[in-house]
Amino acid sequence: MKTLLDRHDWATRASEALAQARQLPPGAMRFEAIRKAEQLGFAAEMRKWLIPKKPNGAPKVTG
Repeated sequence: MKTLLDRHDWATRASEALAQARQLPPGAMRFEAIRKAEQLGFAAEMRKWLIPKKPNGAPKVTG
């Protein structure tokens, strides 16, 4: 059974969040948005290491 996290493209979401953050005017809100987008990108990279893959490249579904 797949979960919502299995269907979620973390790298795409991080990229979109960073693009949106860069459109904000300079200031605290932009800084915070960029920081959160970078954290999401880091989570996407970690997920690649932590989620086992099937031989065909699809995430392995456990449970």
